Amino acid sequence: MEHTFSVEEALERNDVIFIDVRSPAEFSQTSIPGAVNIPLFDDAGREQIGLMYHREGERAARRAALELVAPRLPELVDAVTAAAGEKKPLLYCWRGGLRSRSLQLILNLAGIPAWRLQGGYRAYRRLVHRRLQNYPLKSKLAVLHGLTGAGKTAVIRELLRCGHPAIDLEELARHRGSVFGAIGLDEQPSQKDFEARLLQQLDRFNGVPYIVIEGEGRRIGKIHLPAWLAAAMDEGEHILLTAPLEERVRRIVDEYLPAQPTARDLAGIREAILSLQSRLGRARVEQLLENLAAARYEAVALSLCRDYYDRLYKDTRPDTTPFTAVMENDSVEETARRLAAMLMPEKALSIP
Repeated sequence: MEHTFSVEEALERNDVIFIDVRSPAEFSQTSIPGAVNIPLFDDAGREQIGLMYHREGERAARRAALELVAPRLPELVDAVTAAAGEKKPLLYCWRGGLRSRSLQLILNLAGIPAWRLQGGYRAYRRLVHRRLQNYPLKSKLAVLHGLTGAGKTAVIRELLRCGHPAIDLEELARHRGSVFGAIGLDEQPSQKDFEARLLQQLDRFNGVPYIVIEGEGRRIGKIHLPAWLAAAMDEGEHILLTAPLEERVRRIVDEYLPAQPTARDLAGIREAILSLQSRLGRARVEQLLENLAAARYEAVALSLCRDYYDRLYKDTRPDTTPFTAVMENDSVEETARRLAAMLMPEKALSIP
């Protein structure tokens, strides 16, 4: 008997682990958050089966697939068992079809109960897209603003560490939202993966009085925010974080240029500086590059603050944005505590 669950049913359960049986390339492009990739075929095998299907038909392709998978069946069973642990494996492929159904049958024959996701990843993606189109946000957003180096992201992470409701959009997008935003970070996720993780975070907190979030534009790197989220940010409570210039410079250097930056990081910073020539002029760019090459990182950060960032971010001016509060962020821990006390004065929220 084939045990299957709809996407909605599967997401309500806490006794399953999602097992993605698609190829590594498919999995790397987009997946269900928390899923483990145990591919039935590697990328080359999937391409081979696809070509055979188009050239010789379904029967020949199935035969070739059997020859590829048969020697690996014990390995696949062991891998699923190890990944599942005390939970039940819930298998999915692209459409919940042949790949996940085949492995489900093998696992059941081996005495391992396995479930399958109806409609596969495609059904999950449709659910995410449908829900994010017009998400019923029940919480008000508390939006943090501040010049680069003011410590907005650090405060959000401290709030999360202490169990308060906050969403780190830059972590979800793996980008800091500026020309230097990708330095030192992994490649950005796909738009689909970002939306899946965003929905997961929204569902985690939706309904509390406030969710703290950093003020962002409509785009973070290549990632686009839902239009309704941008509108909710505009309508939220706006809070300005400030910090002395010296402290901001220190934070920028710590984040972007640690004691031993990699050659890749330095090359990325150099490229980003060169892209600013139309804004800063050739002389300033050459001076920045000279300081970068000489490892005078504080001088680089100081110049970028004065000549670029502080002129760019107009939303940090009290005369352009009606701020509910202005907080000096000389201590991330203290600022997070004060912010939580202001937004949730009766009790601190404990979020699982």
